Amino acid sequence: MRIGRIGVSAAAGARERGTAVLWIYRSDADGRLETVPEIERNTWVHLVDPTEAEIGRVAGALGLPADFLHDPLDAEERPRVEKDDAGVLIILSVPYPTAGDPVPYRTIPVGIIHTRDVLVTVCRQDHPVFRAFTAGQVKGFYTHMKTRFTLQFMFLVARYYLHYLNDLNARIVEAEAALQRSMRNQEVYILLNINKSLVYFTTALKVNRGVMQKLTRETYMKMYEDDEELLQDAIIEMQQALDASDIHSENLSNLMDAYAAIIQNNVNTVLKILTALTIILAIPTMIASIYGMNVPLPYQDSPYAFPVLMGISTLVGLSTGYAFWRMRLF
Repeated sequence: MRIGRIGVSAAAGARERGTAVLWIYRSDADGRLETVPEIERNTWVHLVDPTEAEIGRVAGALGLPADFLHDPLDAEERPRVEKDDAGVLIILSVPYPTAGDPVPYRTIPVGIIHTRDVLVTVCRQDHPVFRAFTAGQVKGFYTHMKTRFTLQFMFLVARYYLHYLNDLNARIVEAEAALQRSMRNQEVYILLNINKSLVYFTTALKVNRGVMQKLTRETYMKMYEDDEELLQDAIIEMQQALDASDIHSENLSNLMDAYAAIIQNNVNTVLKILTALTIILAIPTMIASIYGMNVPLPYQDSPYAFPVLMGISTLVGLSTGYAFWRMRLF
């Protein structure tokens, strides 16, 4: 089973330019990955944002339904496991940092396809988890061990969720410190965007966990005892990430509620002060308004009228202010 494919140098150039690419890897006897020009038995076909032509060539060569390769490219696709005569499709949601987006992290679907002789992965982006495999950072990985790759991939995805959750928690602490110094809208928007990332994470982690638990109940791929232990470890890591996401979400929700209450209390305090000042100034204003009328008034011809009226106004204002202070309106 072979199809024509871009050479190694062309694939590397495409990686640098960020265009749609397809890599074909094969492990040597020592476990080192090497790129090969054609799909062969026991190879790993890795597609990143593939074109329709690439999808058609891979699907035709491996006898896969085109939907197996199209579905992971849909940003709204939910994690699931699907099996037919051509192979097994496993879709997981993986986290990734955004660039130029107010929301720091989002999730993206990744497809892992098991055929009889070839492993296929499909994603819209070249995620760091894949680069961990291609860089030789994952021990015990061989391209012919499709089940082991899938379980190791799940475990690493859970680790990335935990890593990004730690970063989100640090951002929350930083925004909280900024809010304590000032009540600007910018920090509130930062917290809202972090909350969006946590919502994406929580939703994805719950469905990922369901997919992994389904693999323990039904036979989608052959697993040995070591594989079953690795799957259980991956489920535990995914559950820990879900618990951490829930905790951070609850803490962030409580934090935003607390600051909303603080802001409302500050507004109420300002309104009380303004109301008290208005009442204090209303009495001198009333006296000045009365003596500003163009009608005969008591003591209007007295040389002491102005200082007496000013003294009375000041005394009444101070008395009113003192009464408000006793009532804790200031």
